[in-house]
This record gives sequence, C-alpha cells and structure tokens, in this order.
Amino acid sequence: MRALKTHGLAGMALAIALVAPHAVGPYGHYILAMVLVYALVCMSMNVLMGMGGQISIGHAAFWAIGAYTSAVLVSKLGAPLLVGVLAGGVLALLAGLLVALPALRVQGHYLAIATLGFALVVHQILYEWDAVTGGRSGMLVPRPDVWGIDLSSDLSYYHLVLAVCVLAAWLTHNFRQSMDGLGLMALRMSPTAGQVMGIGRARSLFMAFGISAFLTGLSGALFGHLIGQLSTDSFTLTVSLSFMTAAVVGGMNSVAGAILGGLFLALAPELLRSLKDAQNIVYGLILIGFMHFLPGGIASLPQRLGELWRHLRERRASGDETAAVPRQKGGTA
Repeated sequence: MRALKTHGLAGMALAIALVAPHAVGPYGHYILAMVLVYALVCMSMNVLMGMGGQISIGHAAFWAIGAYTSAVLVSKLGAPLLVGVLAGGVLALLAGLLVALPALRVQGHYLAIATLGFALVVHQILYEWDAVTGGRSGMLVPRPDVWGIDLSSDLSYYHLVLAVCVLAAWLTHNFRQSMDGLGLMALRMSPTAGQVMGIGRARSLFMAFGISAFLTGLSGALFGHLIGQLSTDSFTLTVSLSFMTAAVVGGMNSVAGAILGGLFLALAPELLRSLKDAQNIVYGLILIGFMHFLPGGIASLPQRLGELWRHLRERRASGDETAAVPRQKGGTA
C-alpha cells in the first residue's frame, strides 16, 4: 500500500513537471530548469546529511568540479554534452572519496572545517588556472545538441535536466531502501551499534560522500551549460551554505524534500532581490526557524499538521468524556 502511494505521488509530480513549462514563459523555463538543478544538489545533501549524518560546507567545490570539467571537455575538446556532464559527475565523485578520508577520523564541526578547507583549495585553483578555467575572467560554456535534438532553448534544456533529475531521484530512492542505505542510516543513529551489527563504517562513509559528490557534480555540469558562462564567484562559501539551507528547508528525508528545497533555492533570490546584502541574514533566520520549529522541512508539514489534528481531536474527545461523567454530590450521611 505504501509503495502504491509512493508511486502515485511520483507519477503526479512527474505530470506536474511536464505540464508546468506550458504555464510560464521563456524566463519561467529557465527558473524551472534551475529548480531541478538545485534539486539534484538537495538530493546529494539528503544522502550525506539526511542519511549519513555527515556535515559538509564544501559542496560548492563538487559543484565547481562538475561544472568546469564538463565545460572544458565540451568547449575545448569537443566532447558530447552528455559525456561532459557524466565526466563532471565522475570527477566530483573521486573528489568526494578524497574528502571522505577525514570523515574516518573526525566528525561534527571538525569535519565541516575539513570540507571548508577543501572548498577553499578548489576555489583558489580554479581562480588561478587561467589557461584552463579562464581564471578571473571566467569562461563561456556552449550548449550543443544531444542526438540531434536542439537544446538552445531553455525549454528543451529543461526536459534534459528533468530526465537526469528523474533518474537521480529513482537511484536515490532505491539507495535509501537498499541494505547499504539502511546500514548508513543505522550508523547515523548509533555508530557503535551499527558496527557491532557488522556494518562497515569506512565503506558506508565512502559511499555516502561518493554518491553525494557525484550528484552534485552532475548538477554543476548541468548548471554551467544552463547559464552559459562560468565564474568562480558562483562557487563560494555562501553557495555551500545556501545548499545546506535549501536541504533543511525542503526536508532531508525524501525526494519530495529535495524538490521543495530546489524550488526554495531557485525562487528565494528572486523574491529577496530587493534586500541585496541582507539576503544572507534572511537565509540564516530561515535556517534557524526551520531547525527549531520544523526540522523535517516543508516535506514534513502534512505529517505535522496531521499529528496536530489528531492531537486536537484526542483532546476534544477526552474533554467530552470528562464532561459526560456526573459529579458526585458532596456531604455526609
């Protein structure tokens, strides 16, 4: 029954995704494509933080590796678009395995600092490597055809990103239900108990960082070809923090939460554009508010409302029962 419900919701979401572009204009197609690009990043954060319980504030580095790898292969070596996107994901995966090494020894804020250091190193390399990345000036990123299909319009490119996003969502969902995914979540709840039960901590952490980095690399590659130009300003610490915020706001326990997080990350800059430098303050307040009042994110809101409704009904029922009990008369015989 639960599986049928999940498949039904997935089918409904896919139908909405296919119909939505027809309700908006060209700029809306661009925004919808950005929603899916960010949803991929949120899926990656779901695997690492939601399932693995690991903190990373360096995901902008994986995003940058995927973006620049695909851009260089396509623009300078003439590789097909899909080859460039896949190569960006694979190279980011290798970088994720490298970053997983500190996770075997440190946890919490120490791991966050390690991922931050990695992000700063990657950012500086991209900034200084003028011959390959364009350095300070950045580089133009083409959007070639795929199997003869013209992707010059944002609408056609949106459908490509949608196909990649659907595949990634299916893989992420299956990983969550697999023995490896369940073992990773068991380690998050109790590392000692998980290892006693025979779950390999090193293998699980490498898998979590690898899958998360791969999805982020795919997202970065698709992002580069979507906007058509890359600059190191798009891969700063603020970007990493925005990824964490989006994952928390959407919800880290489901694919639906990743999509909602992507929607938040794509629309928030448009809604908060007038605030300029104060946007980071608003993001921080939103993150604190969700962590305190709705830790499960927007995706958990229906469940929370259902629990609140049941609680109110129970209180009302108990109040009615109390009122129905007749009072005992006082006094003595």
